[in-house]
Amino acid sequence: MAEARQAVAFQFAVTDEGVVVDFNKAAIYNVVSVIRHSVRLRLHRFYNTLLKNIFPNTTQSYILIVITLLLARYLEAGPSVLLWNIGNELSSISRNVTGLLYVGLLSIVVWLTLAYIERYTLKLLLMYKGWMWDAPGKPSWKTKVWYTLMKFLCARKHLRLYSYQASLPKQSVPSLHSTCKKYLSSVKPLMKDNEYSEMEQLVEEFRNGIGRRLHRYTVLYSWWATNYVSEWWEKYVYLKCRGPLMINSNYYAADSAIPEPVTSIQAARAASVAHSFLVFRQKVDDETLEPLVLRDIIPTCSKQYSKMWNTTRIPGRTCDYLAHYDSFLSRHLVVYHRGRFFKVNVYDGDKLLTPAELERLFQEIIDDSTEPQPGEANLPALTAQERYYWAVVRRTHFAAGVNKQSLDIIEKAAFIISLDDEDQHYSDADPSLLIKQCKSALHGDGNNRWFDKSVNLIFYKNGRMGGNFEHSLADAPVFGHPYEFAMINDVIISGRYDSKGHCSGEIINKLTPPKRLKWDLSKECIEKIDESYTIAQKMINDLDLFVLNFQDYGKNLMKKCGVSPDAFLQMAMQLTYYKLSNRFCLTYESSMTRLYREGRTETVRTVTDLSCKFVLAMLDKTKTNRERLDILRQAGALHQKQYRQAMCGKGIDRHLFCMYVISQYLKVDSPFLKKVLSEPWRLSTSQTPHNQTKYAGDQYDAKKVSAGGGFGPVADDGYGVSYIITGNDCLMIHITAKNSCPTTGAKMFAGKLRESLLEMKEIGYAI
Repeated sequence: MAEARQAVAFQFAVTDEGVVVDFNKAAIYNVVSVIRHSVRLRLHRFYNTLLKNIFPNTTQSYILIVITLLLARYLEAGPSVLLWNIGNELSSISRNVTGLLYVGLLSIVVWLTLAYIERYTLKLLLMYKGWMWDAPGKPSWKTKVWYTLMKFLCARKHLRLYSYQASLPKQSVPSLHSTCKKYLSSVKPLMKDNEYSEMEQLVEEFRNGIGRRLHRYTVLYSWWATNYVSEWWEKYVYLKCRGPLMINSNYYAADSAIPEPVTSIQAARAASVAHSFLVFRQKVDDETLEPLVLRDIIPTCSKQYSKMWNTTRIPGRTCDYLAHYDSFLSRHLVVYHRGRFFKVNVYDGDKLLTPAELERLFQEIIDDSTEPQPGEANLPALTAQERYYWAVVRRTHFAAGVNKQSLDIIEKAAFIISLDDEDQHYSDADPSLLIKQCKSALHGDGNNRWFDKSVNLIFYKNGRMGGNFEHSLADAPVFGHPYEFAMINDVIISGRYDSKGHCSGEIINKLTPPKRLKWDLSKECIEKIDESYTIAQKMINDLDLFVLNFQDYGKNLMKKCGVSPDAFLQMAMQLTYYKLSNRFCLTYESSMTRLYREGRTETVRTVTDLSCKFVLAMLDKTKTNRERLDILRQAGALHQKQYRQAMCGKGIDRHLFCMYVISQYLKVDSPFLKKVLSEPWRLSTSQTPHNQTKYAGDQYDAKKVSAGGGFGPVADDGYGVSYIITGNDCLMIHITAKNSCPTTGAKMFAGKLRESLLEMKEIGYAI
């Protein structure tokens, strides 16, 4: 009752003496703070909308236009003279005042017209992708002209997060002939002659039959959709998937690859990183975060940043949905510690609490000795369950009362913090330490991560940390941006902690004590929770994870071989898989399409005739290292070509995927599309980006930022491989597989991959 009373701003009662009003000052203060936060946020949005509408123009250009028109008036030249005379005829106001008003209006019209023309010109320029195909350091004359025009239009020094959004081109649909031809080329090395002949026939029937109709509908849809892939990709690949998020969908990030954490105080580390994430959120809300640009001039889409925070994936019976809340409603974090949930307010009025203040609040939670309520300790295991199961439990047991109130607090939180009651360590000499840390970040104990939440930050007892991220709303490079921002603040830039490891600074704001969340879980609900926890444990036991910390060489040697580091590693993985299974497999590499508005990813199909030729050459003892190097360069060049095509929206799989979605809407059957979309990706790979912020400058050290991250295997008999090139002499390669598959093994793959990389080092000496 006391808590309910605190939630009400005022109460009144009618007595014999009249109406008695009891004001709750704390509640009123909170309401006013929320209103102020809301007003500030909306004013920022209004201001940013104005800036976006005039981009790439500036306020200085408007002043210049006004001066030019006024000068033209006094020189009696241009349209301003005509407006001046018209104003004098129509108005009884002073002719000078009237003239100035009309010149001002004309200036606005000219200003906005120029902004539209410049923005459209910028969009046309961004359609040019020739820069991608030029040799490094040798731009063509077209690229030089293009670069000069881009520099002229994008001369503004202080860009905002969404400045370029309206100027980004739409992703176009590849031709049906091109997609079919590329598909056949990608599967030819994987099929026997008779299988390939059957596939050729299926493709021909599709291309000359239902494929034409589906392609026309796809093109038609692309005309009015902002991006013809992204909405369907989010809905059908992620939100409609009924499998558990844990391991299967969410991905993880590891702490720095350094022996000792930056501080050994758990509450201090949590406070420092949480504060950086909240500052980053503020930058996203205010749009003061600069957009990510390639080569200092080429913008990428920032759409995925809009739902990074205050977002929860809500389970549904047939399809989930994303619940996103404004930051003025998400003024708190939720902390999970020893089976208990706490709400932590992170604002005092409209002031964000400092790291030292957050540390004080987190330490109060750690020092709290109360026990979990019945069923509370394993409650997060429900989010590790299959989505239908969790949706039914949620609707049955969390739709009303105190359970709904507490669930709302979790789902409206900016993000979740888990304060784990265990230590984690790192050592170059002991890979098992990093493996343990990565497994904890990916799945925890199955009952201490809220997998529905967009961001879970995990902090261990000795100050190490990790992260777990929900995949449907944003891809790894996007969440990697604030993670890198926080780690640079924490590890590279000095002054974050005092000599004792506590957060620097003083307690200056008013602190609201952490509030324990209440639950009223029935016996039936607790049984469902325990059942979910048991299933989560089985999934965890089935996961095989190994991290290869390869320090024999890095990107320098790869570039010396004349091969891009990404292509080099992809060829190494092809060689590794063939050694283990004596065959090639369908291989997925993720490429971004954020050069287009609301673009996300496209698939690069790594296996080609040349990649297979390279693998066989490596195993052919009659081949010289010089011959192997020549083939590696050819295979690497082809891989880079395909990667660039994917970045330009000219891949294979998203086009086929969209045509399949349309076929389901039209209720038409396509044997070809069914076969394509049922093919297993036994080797699913991705490169972890780094140094996106440029925030640390020359102090940047990839190993200090993160040891990389990873994801679960896509196929039951396959591998998930995520790699980060952490320097000139270091690679971190995260490998996952399933223990239930007798033919795969993460450690086995890592051993063979190391062997392959060392063999490829030898061919580098043939230069």
